[in-house]
Amino acid sequence: MLKKVLRNPLLLQSLLSIAARFIGVALNFAVAKIITTELPRAEAGMLFLLMTFVTGFALFSRIGIDQLLVKEVASAKDSDDAFKHGFLRSSYRFIGIFSLGFITFWLVLSPLLQKYFFDNQINLNYLMLASVGILFYNIVIINSTYLKAIKQTVKAVLSQNALPAITLLILIALFWNNFPKNQAFINLYTLSLFLAGVVAVFMTKAALFSQAATAKNSQRFKTLIKKSLPLAPISFISFLMIFADKIMVGLYLTNADVALYEIAGRISFIVLFFLGALEATIYPRLLNVASQKPAQLRSFFWQSTALVIAIVFSISLAMYFLSDLILSFFGNASNNYTLASESLHILLFAQLFRAISLTFSFMFIIREKVRYLNIILGLALATNLISNAFLIPSYGINGAALATLFANVFLLIAVLSLFYFHKLLQQPQEES
Repeated sequence: MLKKVLRNPLLLQSLLSIAARFIGVALNFAVAKIITTELPRAEAGMLFLLMTFVTGFALFSRIGIDQLLVKEVASAKDSDDAFKHGFLRSSYRFIGIFSLGFITFWLVLSPLLQKYFFDNQINLNYLMLASVGILFYNIVIINSTYLKAIKQTVKAVLSQNALPAITLLILIALFWNNFPKNQAFINLYTLSLFLAGVVAVFMTKAALFSQAATAKNSQRFKTLIKKSLPLAPISFISFLMIFADKIMVGLYLTNADVALYEIAGRISFIVLFFLGALEATIYPRLLNVASQKPAQLRSFFWQSTALVIAIVFSISLAMYFLSDLILSFFGNASNNYTLASESLHILLFAQLFRAISLTFSFMFIIREKVRYLNIILGLALATNLISNAFLIPSYGINGAALATLFANVFLLIAVLSLFYFHKLLQQPQEES
């Protein structure tokens, strides 16, 4: 069995990616455990919601450059370091400019965020300072994306998922006595993103500061915008599909309800963490096979799809039966997080439907039919938002979970329908 694994590059890299992702999951759960144990549920919800806003603003400010980076670099020849290094350097300039724009936008919106999403309980100055986290989180993501594109999958996974958690845990340990006092946890979170960004730069400094990075291979700014914009809606809608529920819980309910839903969602996201590890392994290779070895595409696609379904189904089933035990790990005697048990069960089903659509969605990008995928994702998001608006006021956090389930079922059905309608596995010469 071990020899089979070692001889199968896809399976071996997938297992290594999953191991790296598991480390990230464990560290992020350690952070969540400290937050739910040391902070009242309302303040825990406040910090969780702030993390979501930083992540969301950062993603929107990238407007698809991370998707373009992995697509262009992973498709390039292995020996073309000049192009890869130059593209990374250009991506840095890109996120620097757009991050500053979104930081300004955050500062303008801060009073509204404080009033409508944080129940007027968050310190406004701390909320405004947290805006700088957009830039440093983007640095972490761009470096992780580049590592993924050059097939350093384990480092990529650790950089994106483990690094921010490590820096936050270190700061919590250093300032343990101050962590729960006077909302100091907000500033510690902001500082942790700064430190994570600095470490991320060092991880790719050889490529970033190489001679090739400053040569003619750097991409023009207008060219990057033109290429990245069509890819951006995929990232935007995917983010909102995952986090719109939490944001709308924050809008309709209390910070304490956000904390409950966050823990249910975070546990269900274990499925997505494993899915992300598989994506980091499969997507660059699928791109490479499609462009360099098209005759092998069909078999590689179905092999990858079977791998995704088998792993995600096994994980979802195990977590369903262990859900109450996992939830009891969070909080303490006065903060009972097992109240989110029913929501967690619903979310596990929702993530399973989402996972099944992964490899089929990749083919829309590879065949340059992104507009169809954007339409599907847009309709799924609309389904999610409308369902949330109707269900959360009546059913609370369970309504938010049901909205995610409805949206993901719609997503899978639509993706499969258009995948077969457009015959995306066929080569162009087979269609003519």
